[in-house]
Amino acid sequence: MRHEPDTSSPAARGGLDRRRFVSLSASALVLGLMAPKLARGATPDGAQSAARAQEDAPHLASPFLSIDAQGTVTVYAKHLDMGQGIWTGLATILAEELDANWEQVRVEGAPARLPDYVHLDYGAQTTGGSTSIAQSWQQLREAGANARAMLVAAAAARWQVPAADITVAQGVVRAGERSAHFGELAAEAGAQDVPEASPKPRSAYSLVGQRALGALDARAKSTGRQLYAIDGGWPGLKVALLARPPRLGARIARFDASAAKVMSGVRAVVEIPGGLAVVADGTWQAMKARDALDITWDESAASTTSSQGYLDTLAEAMDSAEPEFSEERGNSAAAFGEAAQVLEAEFTFPYLAHAPMEPLTSMGRIEDGECFLRAGFQSQTINQQAAAEILGLPTEKVHLETIAAGGSFGRRAAADSDWICELAQVLKATQGRWPIKLMRTREDEMAAMRYRPQALHRLRAALDDTGRPTAIEHGIGGEGVFPHLLKIAPEVHRFSVILGNAFEQYDFPAGRLDWWRADLDIPVETYRGIANNHTAPAKEIFVDRLARAAKADPVAFRLGLLAERPRAAGVLRRAAAMVDWDSPAPKGITRGVAVQFADETHIAQIAEVSGTPEDYRIERIVCAVDLGLAINPDIVRAQIEGGIAFALSNTFVSELTVENGAAVQSNFHDYPIQGMYGMPRRIEVAIVDSEEAPTGIGEPGSLLAGAAVINALERMGAKPVTSFPYRPV
Repeated sequence: MRHEPDTSSPAARGGLDRRRFVSLSASALVLGLMAPKLARGATPDGAQSAARAQEDAPHLASPFLSIDAQGTVTVYAKHLDMGQGIWTGLATILAEELDANWEQVRVEGAPARLPDYVHLDYGAQTTGGSTSIAQSWQQLREAGANARAMLVAAAAARWQVPAADITVAQGVVRAGERSAHFGELAAEAGAQDVPEASPKPRSAYSLVGQRALGALDARAKSTGRQLYAIDGGWPGLKVALLARPPRLGARIARFDASAAKVMSGVRAVVEIPGGLAVVADGTWQAMKARDALDITWDESAASTTSSQGYLDTLAEAMDSAEPEFSEERGNSAAAFGEAAQVLEAEFTFPYLAHAPMEPLTSMGRIEDGECFLRAGFQSQTINQQAAAEILGLPTEKVHLETIAAGGSFGRRAAADSDWICELAQVLKATQGRWPIKLMRTREDEMAAMRYRPQALHRLRAALDDTGRPTAIEHGIGGEGVFPHLLKIAPEVHRFSVILGNAFEQYDFPAGRLDWWRADLDIPVETYRGIANNHTAPAKEIFVDRLARAAKADPVAFRLGLLAERPRAAGVLRRAAAMVDWDSPAPKGITRGVAVQFADETHIAQIAEVSGTPEDYRIERIVCAVDLGLAINPDIVRAQIEGGIAFALSNTFVSELTVENGAAVQSNFHDYPIQGMYGMPRRIEVAIVDSEEAPTGIGEPGSLLAGAAVINALERMGAKPVTSFPYRPV
């Protein structure tokens, strides 16, 4: 019998409400609607899914875990792992409460299913905003604690001993001389009443916070066994590539596919809304056939937008139009009128391509009126709904198998599911005749017109005759990454455009924050750090200039503006201590500072740079971070190290240019990303001890390194930066 969950109570939304548990049989207990089960036949090649195995063996199961007869603990992750290590983190939380043997813990992507896997803040199953750990924390603690209590109850009933006499460790339940591993008790545990167990105190943790705990996917990734959507496939799988318009908005006027259709291995050429798809036996055959297509494009309605043209339009709007949004505190006009010094700055930020190592690839097939999709889904709910609408199927007939993704940086979270829609359209156009893998080449991805938005920042600040900052004005021009939501949810601009600005991050006595937008026909997309990836460098470079104008120490100057923000001040002090800030810098070294609060995480970085502004070397970057309880310290460090490379790339190397509605760059030869040559010789990370609940690190670590280095370069005497990527002159 199936019971619908009660989602009206806080417990049902934030944890595992007792009313959501349903006993299915003597050998299984499901904590929720049903045990997760992947699409039929959609298991990784050559391996049996643990979720599929649940059908055939006694087990203990919930939406978040299952334990099979062999004692294997499978954790079902509602969030996507795209390289940020989140599957290990989520598994660690649950395994800790369960007292599992880490060697027997596995992770699978959860199916697309609401409300079991809803993001409690966003109302859909999705991953983003560095929220996965924070918003799964209590859910997984409760799931693990309840399952542990059920195992204890099963052992107590079997051995006729009080539950208080039973201990659990490393996946083994013990009472005196008697013991049983989880698998031996799984069926009996599944028949127990569901308790309301309390999670452990932190003093009892043996997995959470341990540096020696290895990432669950480390071996697979280091041996090449990790499967992504671009790898492998199902029997009879065909590969599709799409010939897309040369400019945004162009349409097919006519085409001749006769030359392509007679090529070896080519199965079909079909027109879909996004272009012309070639379906072939293999990727190379599809690529060659695509090259053989004769297409005449109607460009009469194509975009004429260019990067510089849009920046000019933004500047005009900021000069003469009323802002879309304004916020003010204090009397900034009076502060500027009485100022001893007024400083101004302007910064322009370019389009950036996401350029994940694995281009957006997805697989799908239709069987018996149902659709099965496999990919690195970042927004399962909208992906599932979009595919269902195109295929004319009920949503529950579209099954998503989420596997690891080879990077995303926000691209796979596309609000309109463009990359999944294309696959659904090809499946529809070919009438489900074959399983299909829709591939994208690097050039396809670069030309896809889905980029980090351009932005224009104008900052102005007042200092009194003692050098004390008295007012700040931060104006931001640019498109938000959710423009379609602006009419129904105007507050979305704070998240997608202005978050991380100087007005909100520092306690200037007075100030003003403004945002302007201009009409833009280039689709823009979420990008690692969302608004923070441009607001953080703009504000930190400007605040450093204020400190120099005030003849103040840059750390002390910032601390004066963070007096009411103890955690932000704490990471700044910790980073300063790491470089022995109060002592002179080593000979030939210039230091730059940056600090930010993003995704509920506080982070500070200090760069040590040698050489000259024209020929410099980053000797060291130190980072202090307060993200509450660090679930996996080594993964935190890895994310910060990778984030530093990401920030340096965005600051000094990468730029995507649009001309006449088309991308100029096409691959890494003309869209470079940061290589080892520009990395610091040393990176040091300090994680601040905290009793707070865990927050995120995937994005905060990628925001500050470029600003810290530029602040060092400007202290060397470099010409003040006005645009990115920054190139010394």
